[in-house]
Amino acid sequence: MTDSDAYLKAWESDNVVPYPRDAWIGEFKAPATTYPAVDFLPLDMSVVYTAYLEDARFDLYSRIDLDMGRDGKLALAVVGAVPDDKDDMLFCLDTGSGQILLLGVSDGTLELVNSTFKALAEFLYHFALFIDADTGAAGRAKRAKALRAELTAIDPEAFADRESWWSIALMQLEGTKG
Repeated sequence: MTDSDAYLKAWESDNVVPYPRDAWIGEFKAPATTYPAVDFLPLDMSVVYTAYLEDARFDLYSRIDLDMGRDGKLALAVVGAVPDDKDDMLFCLDTGSGQILLLGVSDGTLELVNSTFKALAEFLYHFALFIDADTGAAGRAKRAKALRAELTAIDPEAFADRESWWSIALMQLEGTKG
């Protein structure tokens, strides 16, 4: 498990934002083990994640009750967004299970991003290390394949679908196509 200092070093202390970890653990049904050990997230992570939602349609940590028809409502909390599409593609914590889902706001689609909030934080940590070590295109594809193996060991469900968020992101880094 990655410790607080390692996260701060990878994400940079001026590039983090607190989230209400203890309050959420007490309020939501998701098991405490599904949360990151830290009470902060990166503010911005290149092209894969941002918590900077000023001027976006939803605020960071907004609650969304998604109508699931006969299955009732799915209670979500916004934990970030896709940087290039902050108004429509939101990373949300399923407050019941602890999964991170990508919500397509305009069409109501849901896609599994990570099996736990903790796994999302670990992915963003390893992605930050990957970015910091990047020296250009030469060798990037090989390093991306190693990153995929490392991330798959953390959360295999994130790569179960070849069209998933992380599968596509890593394919782009590896220089492969779906």
